[in-house]
Amino acid sequence: MQNAYFVTSSIAGGKSSFIKIVQNLGFETLSADTIAHELLNTHANSIAKMFHNNDLITTGKIDRKKLGAIVFNDLNAKKKLEDFLHPKIKEVILQKAKISDQKNKAFFIELPLFFENKHYHGLGKSILIYTPKELLLQRLMQRDNLDKNQALKRIQLQLDIEEKLKKADFVIKNNSSYMIFEENVLNFLKHTLKVMDEIL
Repeated sequence: MQNAYFVTSSIAGGKSSFIKIVQNLGFETLSADTIAHELLNTHANSIAKMFHNNDLITTGKIDRKKLGAIVFNDLNAKKKLEDFLHPKIKEVILQKAKISDQKNKAFFIELPLFFENKHYHGLGKSILIYTPKELLLQRLMQRDNLDKNQALKRIQLQLDIEEKLKKADFVIKNNSSYMIFEENVLNFLKHTLKVMDEIL
């Protein structure tokens, strides 16, 4: 797909902020997390059975906090859920992305595990939102009200941010204020991707 850009980072790195900025500029976007949340609810009963835990369902939907407490503390449980969800997420993303690609305009796919799961390589360029690990840790602790050990455990479940830095096609720094990050995104779109004229 010539017009697809996969936006990735580490947890609390700024992917969603990037997506909001480009959405406000009129670009089309897809979010693997949003698709995953929809699929969790669609397959709520299957997931509850998979983990032998009916308490995971609240008012017909998966309780993501309860599910998170299981998969963030058990690598086997995490793999089991990923093996179930990832093919389904990919199917939906590819379906929607092919439609967007035909419009011949840049569009952005928010995908936290782009470098980890290998399913999307060769389908578009990667954009890494880069935040140093110490800052990721601070932001995640603050955002999700976690202690240092809990936050570190979640960060360590993903490929190290410095390893992602080596693999990315493009990098946008998010190591200061939101205003500076927004400026970095606009400069990237104008000068690196040269796509601002598409929506002006």
